[in-house]
Amino acid sequence: MSENARAQESAPAPADSQTAAADEAEDEGDDIVVLAERGDEIRIDRRTYTLRDDPVAQSTNMFDILGRIPSVSVAPSGEITLLGASNVTIQINNRPVPGANLEQVLRGLPGGSVERIEVITNPSAQYSSSTSGGIINIITRQRFETGFSGSVQANADSLGSQHLGLAPSYSQGRWTFSGQAGGYSGEYESELHRVRETPPGGPATTETGPTTSTWEGLYLSQLQAAFNPNERLRMSLSGDFGLNNSTQSQLSSLSDSGGPVSSSQALTDSEMHYESVTFDLQQQGNEPRELLKFNTSIDSFVSVSNSTFTITPAGGGGATSYATTRSQDNRSLSSNLDFEQPLPSEQFLTFGAAFEHLEQTTDSSLTPLSGVSIPAYASTLEASAQTSAAYATYQFDVGDWTLLPGLRVESYRREVISGALETDDTNTRAFPSLHVRNELTPHINVDISYSSRIQRPGFDQLDPALRFEDVNRASSGNPNLDPTTTDAYEANVVYQRNGTMFNVTFFDRISQDIISQFTDITPDGVTLTRPVNAGESEQRGLQVMLRGPIVENWRYSLTGSVFSREFDYLSGGTISRREELEYNGVAQIDYRDADQEAVGANQFQFETRFQGPRHGLQTEWDEFVVANFTWRRRLSSRLFGVLTVQDIFDSANRSSQTITDDYYERAEFQSPGTRLRLSLTYQFGSGPQRPPTDQQPGGPPGPSF
Repeated sequence: MSENARAQESAPAPADSQTAAADEAEDEGDDIVVLAERGDEIRIDRRTYTLRDDPVAQSTNMFDILGRIPSVSVAPSGEITLLGASNVTIQINNRPVPGANLEQVLRGLPGGSVERIEVITNPSAQYSSSTSGGIINIITRQRFETGFSGSVQANADSLGSQHLGLAPSYSQGRWTFSGQAGGYSGEYESELHRVRETPPGGPATTETGPTTSTWEGLYLSQLQAAFNPNERLRMSLSGDFGLNNSTQSQLSSLSDSGGPVSSSQALTDSEMHYESVTFDLQQQGNEPRELLKFNTSIDSFVSVSNSTFTITPAGGGGATSYATTRSQDNRSLSSNLDFEQPLPSEQFLTFGAAFEHLEQTTDSSLTPLSGVSIPAYASTLEASAQTSAAYATYQFDVGDWTLLPGLRVESYRREVISGALETDDTNTRAFPSLHVRNELTPHINVDISYSSRIQRPGFDQLDPALRFEDVNRASSGNPNLDPTTTDAYEANVVYQRNGTMFNVTFFDRISQDIISQFTDITPDGVTLTRPVNAGESEQRGLQVMLRGPIVENWRYSLTGSVFSREFDYLSGGTISRREELEYNGVAQIDYRDADQEAVGANQFQFETRFQGPRHGLQTEWDEFVVANFTWRRRLSSRLFGVLTVQDIFDSANRSSQTITDDYYERAEFQSPGTRLRLSLTYQFGSGPQRPPTDQQPGGPPGPSF
C-alpha cells in the first residue's frame, strides 16, 4: 500500500470536508494549503499544512516559510513563537532540531524537499512532556521522482551575508538517496546605547559603541539513504553534520555627568560542530491504519568560546584585561517506539515508549592578563539526565464528538556535579491529555484540548559558573532551580470555504515555578543575571486569523493575538503580583499571476509585523514594528528569483529596561538596517516545472511509500 493511501485510511477523523476545503484553498492560488490535501495524515491533535507543488513554494526555504503558517510568528531576532508561546520545539521528521543551529538548518531546507508541516499547539500524551511551547514538525519528502533531481540555491544580501546550497535526490527501484549541503557566511553591525542609574534615579552612567558580528559555516543535513524491501516496510539511515565559526566584537565608551570614564573592548571567538545519525523503520501491518514505527538517533554537539575583555581608564593609566574560555561537549542517545492499532467501531489506539540519555561536560575559566581584575577561576560542570517514558492514547466517537484521551508516564533522573556541589534528582510523573473535536458543518470544526506539560531547567541554567558577556556584565546558572509545570487549555473554531479561512483560538496556560531572569550587582560592580523560580504565571487570550481572496490574483492574510498575562515580579525586595496586556499581529497582502507555470510569472507580497511590549520578573521589552517586501519571479522553466527587502523602514530596533532596588538600566540595540536579499533557485531533473501528473507520459506514477 502506498504512503498516501495508508495516510488517507489512517485519518481518524472524517476528512471529506477538510480535503474539500483544502482543494478550494488550492484553487485560489495559496502556496500554503490551510488544511491537508487528500493523502495527508489528518489527526485530531494537530493541524496539517501542505506546500503547493509550484515554483513559489519550491524556491523558498523553510525559515522564510514558517512565518506564513497560521499560529506561527517569527520575530526580527529569529525567535519563533506558537500561539504566543516561546520554547517551541522545531522537528524535522519527528526529531528535534538543536536550537543552536536552528536557523541554519531551516535556511538550508528548500520548500521543494518538504511534504507537509504539522502544527501542534497543545501536544497530546504521545509527545514528550517537555514540549511546553508546542511543536512544529516538518515532514520531508520520503520518495522522489525516479531518477536524479533537486535544486541549487544561492542568495546574498546587502549586509554581507551569502548562502549557497545544493539539495539533490536520486531514486531508483527500491532505493532513494537525498540530502542538502551548503555553506554560508555573513556579518552585521549595530549600535549599543545603555544607560545605568545606581540606585534608580541616582547618578547615570552611559555606555555607547558599535557591535560587530561575523560568521561562516558548512552543513550537510538530511543526508538519507532509504530502502523499501517491499510495499509495507521502509528503512532509512540519515545523518546531519555542521561546522560554524563566529566572532563578536563590542567597543564601548563609558561616561557620566563628569565626562568620559573609560573605554572597553570585548572580543569573542566561537567554534561549534555537530553530528547526528538516525535510523528509522516503519512497518505497515496487515490491517489498514495498522503501523509500527521505530527510530533511534545519536547526537553530538561541541562548542568552544574564547573571549578577551579590556578596560582602559579615560585620560590614560594602566588597562585591566582578562580572558575567559568556555567549552561544552553534549552527547545524546534517544529511541522511540510507536504502535498505531485500529479497533472495531472506528476506534483507534496509539501506544509506545521512549528513552533519552543526555550528557554534558562544560569547562569554564577566567585568566587575568593585566591590571586589577576579577580573581582567576576554573570550573567544570558534569551533568547527565535520563528519561524513560510510556504513553497511550485512545480515540473513539461519542455521538457527533470525537474524543482522544491520553496518558504519558515519565521517569526522570538528573545528576549534576559542579565543583563541590553534587545533586541527584529522581522523580516519576504522569501527564494526562484530552482532545475533543466536533465537525459542526462540512466547513466548521470545533476543537477543545487540555494537556499537562513540564519544562525542566537545562544544564546551563543549573551551572553556577560565571559567563561574561562584556567587561561589566555576566550571567550564571542556579543549581536550585525547580522545573516549570504547565496546565494548558485550548478551544479552536475553524471555518473554511471557497478559499476563505476564519480561525479563532482561545487559550489559557497556568504555569507554576516559572523560570525568570533575576539581575543584581556584585561587590565588584559586575551586573550578574541568573535564573530563579518566580512563582505562578497565567496567560489567557485569543488569536484570530482571517485569510482569503480580495479580487482576482489578490489575497490577504490577517493574524492578531491579544492576551492577559499575570505573573510575579520583584518590588521592594519582595515578589508581588502583576497583570499586563500583551499583543502582536501580522498583516499580509499577496499578488500572484494566474499562470505560475509561465516564464515571467510574478508574485508580490507586502508584510507588516508588530509586537507589543513584553514583561518579565524585572525586565520590560519595548514594542516593535517591522515591514518586509518580497518579489518572486519565474526567470525560466527551471530558474526562479526571489528579491526580499527586510525591515523596509529600518524600524526593528530592540530596547529593554531592567529595574531592581539597586539600579535601573535601559539598553537599546540599533537595527542593522534595511536588508536587501536576492535569491536564485535552479531546479534540475523532475520538479514542479513538470506537467500535471495525468499529463505525463505513461500516466500517473505507481504507488510510493
